Amino acid sequence: MKTITVSLQSDKDAELLMGFIKSAKFEEEVETYEDQDEFTDEDIAEWDRRVEEHEKDPSKGRSVDEFIKEMKHKYGS
Repeated sequence: MKTITVSLQSDKDAELLMGFIKSAKFEEEVETYEDQDEFTDEDIAEWDRRVEEHEKDPSKGRSVDEFIKEMKHKYGS
């Protein structure tokens, strides 16, 4: 399997490229998806909720180093 990543700034160019890909006669099926760079209102609300919770009680949080250590312990290095 090969993965090719293309970043386009223009919605029009992205639409044009997707049209080319979908109309091409590839030997195998090609999987395509569009990645969203923007956050939804729900994403922002969740972020705000988490920041507020952390500000109320910072002791519930953990550092990046603690998190990494926990994940290595749980899932291996």
